[in-house]
Amino acid sequence: MMIAGEVETVPKLRRLALVVIAAHWIVAVSHLFVAAKILPAPNHVSWLGITFISLGHWLVLIALWKLGDKVAGLVLLIFFLAALGADVYEHFLHAAPNNLLMVATGRWTAWFDASVFALLALEILGCSLGILSVVGKTRRRPSEPSFSPSFNKQGPREHFFRQLI
Repeated sequence: MMIAGEVETVPKLRRLALVVIAAHWIVAVSHLFVAAKILPAPNHVSWLGITFISLGHWLVLIALWKLGDKVAGLVLLIFFLAALGADVYEHFLHAAPNNLLMVATGRWTAWFDASVFALLALEILGCSLGILSVVGKTRRRPSEPSFSPSFNKQGPREHFFRQLI
């Protein structure tokens, strides 16, 4: 139950989460093309990979749009935790040519590094939004006073006289 002067932050969180999911999809797909330029031959962009990445992002978008706040937040959190785990393992922990510390120097190296860090930042932001959606707290507007039914622990007469002063 909301008290007067409170606003629900979930619609703003959902809008921001939709933007984060769309941005993550754009960076993830472009990251595949940049990785194809960095990694040694024979390497090409997998259209099956792009299809699965797109399908996963669309499913999360639909879940965020249609499901309740807490369930949608949980789906968002699970999706971005899985993406964050895969990103950290693939680009920081795993000894492979696409590890940030082992990438061959070239003209696409800076773009590759930037896309990895952009993905990492978007995944951390997505996890944060998922946690905030699951918690589902409301906040007070600082410009509006709060009015409680108990007249701020005073009787109606004391409240009336305080307004006259």
